[in-house]
Amino acid sequence: MGNALSCKWVGLFLVATLGVWTIKDLWEKLGDLSITPSQYAKHFIARAVALIAVPLCVYLFWFQVHFSLLHRSGDGNAFMSPEFQNTLDGVSLGHTPRDIYYGSRVRIRHDATNAGYLHSHLSNYETGSKQQQVTLYGFRDDNNYWVLTRTEAAEAKHANSSDPTALQQIKHGDIVRLLHWKTFRRLHSHDERPPVTTNDYQNEVTGYGWEGFKGDSNDHWRVQIIEGDSAEPDSKTKLMAIYSRFRLIHTGRRCALFSNRRKLPKWAHEQVEVTCMQSAKVPKTLWRIETNVNAAIPADAPLAEYRRPGLVAKVLEATAIMWRVNNGLTKSHPYESRPHTWPWMRRGMAFWGEANRTIYLLGTPILWWLSLVAVLLFAALQAVMFLRSCRGINDRLMGARERYAESVGFLAAAWVLHWVPFFLMGRQLFLHHYLPAMWLAVLALTATLDLFTRRMGRRVRQVIMGALVLVVVRSYFQYSHLAYGTPWTRQGCERSKWLKAWDYDCKRYPGADASSKPVPVAGPVVPTIVADVGPPDAQNFDPLENENKLNEPAPRIDHDKLNSNANKLHLEMVKAATTVGVAAPVDAHENEDVVGEDAHHDDTLVMAP
Repeated sequence: MGNALSCKWVGLFLVATLGVWTIKDLWEKLGDLSITPSQYAKHFIARAVALIAVPLCVYLFWFQVHFSLLHRSGDGNAFMSPEFQNTLDGVSLGHTPRDIYYGSRVRIRHDATNAGYLHSHLSNYETGSKQQQVTLYGFRDDNNYWVLTRTEAAEAKHANSSDPTALQQIKHGDIVRLLHWKTFRRLHSHDERPPVTTNDYQNEVTGYGWEGFKGDSNDHWRVQIIEGDSAEPDSKTKLMAIYSRFRLIHTGRRCALFSNRRKLPKWAHEQVEVTCMQSAKVPKTLWRIETNVNAAIPADAPLAEYRRPGLVAKVLEATAIMWRVNNGLTKSHPYESRPHTWPWMRRGMAFWGEANRTIYLLGTPILWWLSLVAVLLFAALQAVMFLRSCRGINDRLMGARERYAESVGFLAAAWVLHWVPFFLMGRQLFLHHYLPAMWLAVLALTATLDLFTRRMGRRVRQVIMGALVLVVVRSYFQYSHLAYGTPWTRQGCERSKWLKAWDYDCKRYPGADASSKPVPVAGPVVPTIVADVGPPDAQNFDPLENENKLNEPAPRIDHDKLNSNANKLHLEMVKAATTVGVAAPVDAHENEDVVGEDAHHDDTLVMAP
């Protein structure tokens, strides 16, 4: 059980199978008056240790082996928490000044998704306000830095205080502004829909302003500390790096800075969308400061660092991420199939093909269908015998009824528990998900044959078993061309198509009049397919392509090239503007508080005469 679960989560169905059978066994023992309560307790403890504790220990053991072998940093880091990342070689996070003061340059991480850092760069949205993009970015670079500043009114008040140069720590409830360190744009939100999540309760988040611009009220964010670290009690009231989990609430729109892993289009470098969501749930709006830079902080100031998780915590996190990624596989696929088509193998699954070779997932039909018959036969016999027992008829099945119920019954129950749960799943499913259930059905077939031929003569039994084995082996070799991609003939291929829905392409194979030597081709051949089947055959097909794409972080972008192009564009605009006047960008939402909902919603270029 532990090894099966460690290989693939379909092993959970094996756990369920043995769990159900163990409950059945304990229930029968509970009604056995010859078993004393102390003996029953021993039975219970023995099964709990053997079927719960031992599998869990095996599961943890293989994760320990996994973490020991894969101990280096890689592209998948962004999916794991910073605490987890800190256990990898080549990663050093934290060790940053603990207390966050006004004027600090910080790197802010989204806590719930681990999708990256609050980020901006010299690219604008192509929808909505068309202002500068604000995203989540999984890699650490200088465009992730934001400077925490006071509001204009608070800045004027602080300048007139008795000690305007003193450090002032940011506290719960403070209203701050976030200035992007590289582009001098402020974190900004207004009544405009984001590019991907276009719900009415979602507001666009942008970078707005320019160097020297004083900003407006749409740049104001209230710090709301939600959680702190138990080892640092003040982290619940004072903003601290790593230890404080906080929300940023927009004071004008009453929305919280939010992200949920939705990727932006290619014009936004496929980075993760950031929005400002009204009435948002707390987990998706939690942020943490990972890096804190402030030249005024004393050298001996206390430092914050991530806690290193133990084995159990790492396993729980990895398990949660695997669960999320699996549930995210909801897009349609040309070769996906639903569970009700698996037992009779309505359709296979193409993997690869070129010239006169194809790899196509298809079971051995005789074995596949006879196994299904064995399971259905058990269900039918049990139903008939139950109805007959209600009329007082006690069938013995040639003395094998109890053994039949215990052996084939167990395997049939296991088959059901390995097949039926897939009906509850909304993710992509393929024929290969049925293989564990198929294996159990084969065992049910062998147990059925053994029990129903046990009263026959030895020679008769050997003839039946030998004939069945020969048929299965012949069927195996007939379809081995699809399993191993070996050369085949068109006639042999066409004869093997017992069902029209088996959509492997026989036209790629040479006919009887063609030379047995394959015709050389330049590169892989795009397979054709029978016209009435639907989706095209696969060429070098990877059934986990969508799953792999989900694990790909946002692509790393060349900021030097991006900034260079932006600077060239800016110089051209300035040159053009000087021929007719002076230009300055104006935020259409700057005066929303004055003009209300009818304010113009586009960036404009105001030209002086």
